[in-house]
Amino acid sequence: MQGAAENFEAESAEQLALKNFAALLADTDFAAELELMGIGRMQFLLRRQMLMEWRGLYMALWRLALEKSFPHDADAMFAAFASRYRDSHPDKLSGASLRRAEEYWAMLAPAGETDFNPAARHLASFFGNSAHALRSLSLKLALHIRKTYKNIFDRLL
Repeated sequence: MQGAAENFEAESAEQLALKNFAALLADTDFAAELELMGIGRMQFLLRRQMLMEWRGLYMALWRLALEKSFPHDADAMFAAFASRYRDSHPDKLSGASLRRAEEYWAMLAPAGETDFNPAARHLASFFGNSAHALRSLSLKLALHIRKTYKNIFDRLL
């Protein structure tokens, strides 16, 4: 009987995590991220690209949080999320965001939550500023990504 209760609780926690992240992603407008990067409203193409990048990064950060909280089920949970997201968002940009999520996951997985610099450097690389400006932006982005990860992790359940 206890095994059945644990199984039910695990399924409920997994479903809750999926629903919470779907709601979080749907409610995020990425205004702070775009402002941090200095992207204005009239920079349509860059704005579109960065929104796709940030959605993908949020997905990868959620995947990282899943790895910490549900180490045995994280792959299956992310696959379930990706399948649902693909079905509910059949547009090209959403598909690209899912592909970017896999790429960001490859950047984040080796160091886990201890180093967000690879993802930050990648985002900063979209800007052709001086080396000093890129380092500064990369640091700001790494700190923001860490804060975002903590927020996603805290809202996992």
